[in-house]
Amino acid sequence: MRFPLCILASFVLSALARADWIPFAELPGGSLGESIARDFRPSDTGSVRDVRWDEAGHTAWIRKAGQWSLVDLKTGIVSPSPEGSTPPPAVAPKPRREKRAPSRGHQRASESSPDGARIAISRDGNVYVKCDSARERAITTDGTSTQRYGTASWVYGEELDQTTGMWWSADSRWLAFYKFNDEAVPQYTLLSGLTKLRPELESERYPKPGDPNPVATLCVIDAWAWCASEQGDAPAPIATIDVGSADQYIYGIEFAPAGETLLFHRLNRRHDVLELCAVEPATGAVRVILREEQPHWNHHNPEMEFLADGRQFIWSTERSGFKQYELRSLDSSAVIALTHGGFPSGAIVQVDETHGVLYYTAFPSATAINPQLMSVKLDGTMQRRLTPDDRCYGRFRVAPSGEFFIASDETISQPPSSRLYRIDAGESAAVVATLSEGASDIWSSRALPPPELVRVKAADGATDLYGTLHYPSNFDPAKSWPLVVDAYGGPYFATVSNRFSSPRAECELGFVILQLDNRGTPGRGKAFEDATYLRLGGPDLDDQAAAVQQLAKRPGIDGSRVGITGMSYGGFMAALALVRHPDVFSVAVARAGPMDWRQYDSIYTERFMRTPAENQAGYDDGSVLVHADRMKGKFMLIHGMQDDNVHPSNGWAIAQKLYDRDFSFDMLFFPKAGHGGFNAAENDAMWTFFTRELKATPLGTAREP
Repeated sequence: MRFPLCILASFVLSALARADWIPFAELPGGSLGESIARDFRPSDTGSVRDVRWDEAGHTAWIRKAGQWSLVDLKTGIVSPSPEGSTPPPAVAPKPRREKRAPSRGHQRASESSPDGARIAISRDGNVYVKCDSARERAITTDGTSTQRYGTASWVYGEELDQTTGMWWSADSRWLAFYKFNDEAVPQYTLLSGLTKLRPELESERYPKPGDPNPVATLCVIDAWAWCASEQGDAPAPIATIDVGSADQYIYGIEFAPAGETLLFHRLNRRHDVLELCAVEPATGAVRVILREEQPHWNHHNPEMEFLADGRQFIWSTERSGFKQYELRSLDSSAVIALTHGGFPSGAIVQVDETHGVLYYTAFPSATAINPQLMSVKLDGTMQRRLTPDDRCYGRFRVAPSGEFFIASDETISQPPSSRLYRIDAGESAAVVATLSEGASDIWSSRALPPPELVRVKAADGATDLYGTLHYPSNFDPAKSWPLVVDAYGGPYFATVSNRFSSPRAECELGFVILQLDNRGTPGRGKAFEDATYLRLGGPDLDDQAAAVQQLAKRPGIDGSRVGITGMSYGGFMAALALVRHPDVFSVAVARAGPMDWRQYDSIYTERFMRTPAENQAGYDDGSVLVHADRMKGKFMLIHGMQDDNVHPSNGWAIAQKLYDRDFSFDMLFFPKAGHGGFNAAENDAMWTFFTRELKATPLGTAREP
């Protein structure tokens, strides 16, 4: 039977389109992968969901599978709770110090005073206050689109975690708010409503590296006096705080829990000097409480937890090269070093002021990413590691008596177990009872290969790196399997942990999948993080390549078929991989990645790269755009047209560079998507691309020639 040429051509084009973009479930192995991931549930081992301690300190109530049981703390015997009995009330959690932003990078438009009697409102550049049930009155009247009160800008929200621009004192008397000027900051314009008949322009003041930054200062009013006044609409008496230089960052603003002291962080533009400052609202006097100085850059938001008196606080510092805790006061320069060691602390778990003990996590064990429970006296003595094994611990609940705690322990392949520990005089705590046990046969009973935590060397040949490997259900080391690297790799975020992990559906397409935390990622100490200072896209990407080369020596992993993908910083890594290491990576899918660090925002980029004028070589070396002529392999570019974080110009810029050299690549832009928020089409297109270009062999079929 013969077809008209036009019909035949249409059929061929349609077939090609379907072949290039296949729904995940229709890819060979995709449906099986979804089924495995959907049906994989750890058997109900009765994990401990809640813990209550009795006042006498003899018994713990634990809730498993919706039922309460009693645990004798002395013997560890678990018994059903007596009929009709109820556990002690739960201890109310501490309130969050920062509430969520209305949307990413933005600030809330109103803040209620703690007593509920007043509301501060930021609108159209000015601040208004509604006193009791009276109508709102203007605090400021000279606000404009570029000099705004009570709010900040996108870059302050995104990079400095400012979810509000207004703050009340605990007694509801004082209101502090931003005076924020970004007139000199260049605008970036997005075309919005791309699917509508007539799109519109949306502009945001967005400083890029070396651009003028916003200028932030602080204002304070006595809301009690102003609300009690009878001056109608007369302007409020505003005190403007002298926060210092204009070219700096003012953020981390809050009132101390006790008294009327207003606190703020002051960070210089190079990020190597951070100060915690205090303001007395009645006088406007500013004093420096503490100063952190680093040879490279400071974490902008150290941990800070106040004690019950509202004046003493626990502060995290990296002065030694590892995150440690110290005890400080708003009223004194005295410092008590609480923790020490050649390993970083993690996070505060609990402060027991009754017994004078800080409980916190740290990383002292042989597997450097396994968090352990530690304790130390608030005078800096008796630092102890409480958890005994080299496993991943979490879900800590410490008894009020300080004699017991409950914790979960797990590994990437072993579901969590919960155990009761007694804190003895020895080096670590002793297990009193196992309250729940993770199923040891969870993988073998399903005939699935467990995921693996791997340790490899960085590109320097000396530094240990950790990664995870996930395998197809029918992985056979005698056969040849392509490897896909799922990368992030950037500062501030680690993606690898030893926590229990479910199977990855994508493996059933015929891939082994690697995630790796390279140098430059957090949680391993300052030297580890600083390895990429002034060199983003250098040691971090070299480490990913070095890991692949080491793992390719394992049976079953085909080092000639390696793909890489990532989102945001990971998208940058994926694109740069085909530029700097095309001998290792042959296929890349870059999602929403910055293609040149001159394209990203000033606060994030200058923290790690300084300005382009100070570090032109570093910017050039880490630029996909500058070296686009060196790209080799198969490339897919994915971006959202409404991305106000990593702007779509990043995608268009690399696309044009590749067009100019007649380099064939795939591209998928989403008209309505921001930074992420892609629909299922992204996943379908990406895994179709990997399956096609890496010649994946789902279900163990022979590799195509």
